[in-house]
Amino acid sequence: MPAGTLIDRPTSRFNWRIIVFPLFLYDVIRYRRRLQVHRKNLFFTKKFALQAAAHVHQGKERAWEIRQIEIKTGEVLDKEKKGFYTDKIRNRQLREFEFLIDHYLELLGTNQSGYKNALKATYTAKGSFLAFLNRLQKVEEEVIQAAIATMRKGTKKERRLWFDQVRAATKKVRMAAADRIYGE
Repeated sequence: MPAGTLIDRPTSRFNWRIIVFPLFLYDVIRYRRRLQVHRKNLFFTKKFALQAAAHVHQGKERAWEIRQIEIKTGEVLDKEKKGFYTDKIRNRQLREFEFLIDHYLELLGTNQSGYKNALKATYTAKGSFLAFLNRLQKVEEEVIQAAIATMRKGTKKERRLWFDQVRAATKKVRMAAADRIYGE
């Protein structure tokens, strides 16, 4: 899981922390909260896109579902006061939403049971699946570049290093999934 590889697990820096259990417990709780926030952010676009694709697959209008995403992300943007989510990031994410909706609609259109079977029906060879992952990475890269340029957390160098970690973790997980799915 990429989120788990992006943050440090709590370790006891001093043996007395285990003895002073509340401090150790505080580290564990803080780690779990950070992990939860990272997962939420990593799956932000995927969650909205999958919900929209499911609704479109059930017969709702695609334009309406995309408009719903625009409204929801607009609300997130309006609530954002720390500078983590910007209009430029949102605009790039809207492209990612459309890309992912198309992908999920293809998977849902196979009428296969299970994600693995739907992927294999849509992408009959590992190479075609890897080509899809490459296209997805390019779309995600636009969002990352917008985040590096516009976020107000840390320096640009720190943001770039962070997103390099995200890219590496994501690539590792996706390659492992491709190997698992296509049995190599």
